[in-house]
Amino acid sequence: MTLEQIKSKLKYGDYNTLGQILGITSDAAKMRFNRKDLNAMEAMIKIIQSREDLIREYQPEKFK
Repeated sequence: MTLEQIKSKLKYGDYNTLGQILGITSDAAKMRFNRKDLNAMEAMIKIIQSREDLIREYQPEKFK
């Protein structure tokens, strides 16, 4: 996933979640993500994929 693809899928609270995962503030998490920090990028991809998987599991009609 490119940075632009990831940014297009961001939702409210994703930087808070990223900050919790990385053990930093949401502002610091956003800065790391925007600087293309590898750990931040990988974690954000997992956050997005996990959310999409949960939606797909509980609302399969949205992905047909």
